[in-house]
Amino acid sequence: MNYSIIVPLYNEEKNIKLLSKELVNSIIDLKRTKERNFELIFVDDGSKDKTFDELKSVNNQKDIPTIIIKHRKNISQSAALLTGIGKSKFENLIFLDGDLQNDPKDLNELLAKFETGYDMVVGWRKKRKDTFINRTFPSLVANSIVRFFTDSKIHDHGCALKVLKKTIFDNISEWGGDFHRLLAARAADMGFNVTEVIVNHRARKFGKSNYGFSRILKVLMDLIYLGFLKNKRKSLYYFGVFGFISILCSLLVFVFMIYLKYWQGGSFILTPLPMLSVTFFLLGVNFVLIGIIAQLIIVKNEENKEKINQNFIEEIIDDKK
Repeated sequence: MNYSIIVPLYNEEKNIKLLSKELVNSIIDLKRTKERNFELIFVDDGSKDKTFDELKSVNNQKDIPTIIIKHRKNISQSAALLTGIGKSKFENLIFLDGDLQNDPKDLNELLAKFETGYDMVVGWRKKRKDTFINRTFPSLVANSIVRFFTDSKIHDHGCALKVLKKTIFDNISEWGGDFHRLLAARAADMGFNVTEVIVNHRARKFGKSNYGFSRILKVLMDLIYLGFLKNKRKSLYYFGVFGFISILCSLLVFVFMIYLKYWQGGSFILTPLPMLSVTFFLLGVNFVLIGIIAQLIIVKNEENKEKINQNFIEEIIDDKK
């Protein structure tokens, strides 16, 4: 089988040499045990340090095809993954972080599981080497929320270490800005066969993490977006339902106002009912318009999905050419 290994990086200059060495050694072991082909794709997501220079200075010397890509500016981890996917040539993908917390040696077990017929295998950092309050606890809460609202049974949606079929990304333009957080949940909802493997998790030696309690809020927003994606072909109806419910509420309030005026002899002018009726009506109209705009955006994105992130790529070094 053939695999494209995609590693997104942001300000990881001190990790590059050791990361490259570990990846190359793991690839050699994986090729020794079974007939497999690999390519390495490093994507520097607009680092402010010397990450890209360190990448250029690394020479694996093991005849492993390598592509190094630099974004002009920092976009997101998901954007870096999308760029790597767009430049990959193989039918299977491997994702892992560039902070050395993922152990490349775990790829042996992940690939063995994947090659039994799964569409995606996700790492489970069962024994995390992170601070409990800032990292582990928010992750536990976020994962519990995801499992409750989706079909996914995965324990650790935030683990970057994943092996998956490239066909999952046939509708890649519809995954949203930070798709990597709910990638496994989205795949499960789409009917793909997803499982997990317990992996080694290492303490970060260099650099710092940008995640914390904000992850919970981001997951909640992602879940709302995921709900929209489930109805992407019916976005007008998805928002239209809320719109017509709101307009119906406006009508009910209006009818109640008429009842107060002509059957009870009261005055609705002294109540907030007129404002409430107008507010519900305007909200309903806005929801319908949002549905129309969303549908137009989806159509446009599908027309241009092959051009994802092209404008943000500053430089590509491809040793295969």
